[in-house]
Amino acid sequence: MSKDAFGFRFWLSWILLFVLSFLFAVLFWTGLMTRVFKDIRASELVMTWALGVFGSWFVLLTPFMRKKERIWKRLNTDQERATDAWLGGLSIFLGSLMLSALFWCFWFKTEILQEGRLPGIHGSWLKNVFTTWLLLACPFLIYLYKSADRIFREAVIRQGQDRVRFKSIFVEKTSRILPEKVALKIQSLPETLQGGHVVDLTLKNGTKISNAFIFQSREILGLYQREAFDFEPTEVADAEAVSVFPAYEESAWLRLDGRI
Repeated sequence: MSKDAFGFRFWLSWILLFVLSFLFAVLFWTGLMTRVFKDIRASELVMTWALGVFGSWFVLLTPFMRKKERIWKRLNTDQERATDAWLGGLSIFLGSLMLSALFWCFWFKTEILQEGRLPGIHGSWLKNVFTTWLLLACPFLIYLYKSADRIFREAVIRQGQDRVRFKSIFVEKTSRILPEKVALKIQSLPETLQGGHVVDLTLKNGTKISNAFIFQSREILGLYQREAFDFEPTEVADAEAVSVFPAYEESAWLRLDGRI
């Protein structure tokens, strides 16, 4: 009996890891801040604790999020790289914000823990936290932008090189128009796709031209598995709907209007 590698037990173990990683983040930040500040009742400490818990939990979950996408195979190589850069950048932004908040909590520790202080957030603490965070984040924003730009450019180059395209030659439209009798028969056939038919043409000498793409029932627009347009439309005597289509390969198509 075969076993599903990504079945119920697999996903149950992930759910348990999510819960345990969250509990770990809660216990870690509670223990750290209690040890340094004795309690975490002040608004600044509560904000730092919440930021630390959820920020570190996100960082801990990042490998699981990446594993999920690889299991489902929803991303190509370029999307994988872009996702890694985005998650890495977001983790750095969260980490720098956590460190900034924690540092300035320690810096203003006396004022934050002062007995009888007015309710609210310490203004200097708030300004220093976000100023420090922005200064720390700027280099990473520049790096992330450059990384994204490099990934995009490399993807465009690679996809342009790797993509197998159809061949294209230019033949005057007037030299590709089928006789009226043949065009009327093609018009009576079911369309292969909107505005077009894929048919087998038969020449007057009995030669068969398989899998020709006819646009608007009368214009020969493409030929499949042929290297040249080596016959005259006036030689075409008949056309039949294709009963069995061959395995599709884009490189096997020859387009006759010169477009790419």
